[in-house]
Amino acid sequence: MCFSATASFTAAAVMGGVGLATFKISKNKDQRYLASVPFLFAWQQLSEAWVWISIRDEQWHPYQHFFTLCFLFFAWVVWPILIPLSFYKIEPNSIRKLWCKRLVYVGICSAAYASFNMLMKYPVPDVATFHIVYTMEKLYQHDLFFVPHQIVYVLSTVLPMFLSTLKGVKFLAIVNFIALIFCFYLFQLALPSTWCFFAAFISAIIYWIIKQVNSNQSLSPQS
Repeated sequence: MCFSATASFTAAAVMGGVGLATFKISKNKDQRYLASVPFLFAWQQLSEAWVWISIRDEQWHPYQHFFTLCFLFFAWVVWPILIPLSFYKIEPNSIRKLWCKRLVYVGICSAAYASFNMLMKYPVPDVATFHIVYTMEKLYQHDLFFVPHQIVYVLSTVLPMFLSTLKGVKFLAIVNFIALIFCFYLFQLALPSTWCFFAAFISAIIYWIIKQVNSNQSLSPQS
């Protein structure tokens, strides 16, 4: 399995189409938070495609840091906030909804810490066995928050899916979690890049989830 600019451009094109279709079938603004996920994954993959190009082509090297920050902004800042917020907006169960709301605050903490690292530690992309590894030019030194941040990040991006009572979301949660374990086991150093690549395609399931939600609503008796 090889990751490259071509693979990222392909993922961006596919997810862009899925994202537009998902957004189109959304019936209200609450659904659009979740519907935006595939489309935003397309932009993230597009950003990483240009990271690849900036590594391979010297004339694009001056823009490498900008494209790196764009990719990591989605990976480290957008997802830990948007994922729990998306499920909070559409969750019908009041108790589960409350827990999703709490995870939004957890995600905000994760995103704030990641933003600090992005600004202060200058992430640099490098290719290792056909994957991009994002390392910090100023490495973590005595960083007691590194492991807790990883745990908080996974909680905010994975747990909301397991909390949801909506049809199809459990399947999305399980597949996404399997992808996380797979990427952690095989591509630990390149986890942000590889997991996001798989998650982009997995997010196509969101189209089916929103379609199911709207179908169930249309079948429910009108008050």
